[in-house]
Amino acid sequence: MPNNSIEIDLLHTLRKESGSDLKIDIWYEGEIWFFRPLGSIDSGTFSDMEITLMEAINQGMHMIVLDMTDVRYISSAGIRVLILGAKTLKKQSGELVLSSPNKTVDEIIGMSGLKKVFHVFPDNNSAWKYFSDKKQEKKR
Repeated sequence: MPNNSIEIDLLHTLRKESGSDLKIDIWYEGEIWFFRPLGSIDSGTFSDMEITLMEAINQGMHMIVLDMTDVRYISSAGIRVLILGAKTLKKQSGELVLSSPNKTVDEIIGMSGLKKVFHVFPDNNSAWKYFSDKKQEKKR
């Protein structure tokens, strides 16, 4: 795995260069990466999410949890970014999962049919366990 501090610095640099209003906290536990957007993922911020997510995938992050705790709203543009990330990761034998959506975001995810595309977990621990169990199965 590449040097994690370089990856995080690059992601933060990309976010600053794009003039993002969307702050995204990024951290990892082992090979599992967590992204926590703060605010709404909509027509004004979806490109920031896309740049950050696609750069992370290009750097080799293949197990990504999108922590929706602080996402107030997600528009169709935001949903498109999630689908793009999921499809890209699937081609690389990776996966994007969602965790901790609030009631509004959970309803949007449900109405848009995303629950058929993504695993949605109630919290980060459940998402982490899912990936950890999946890694163990691959070792067998």
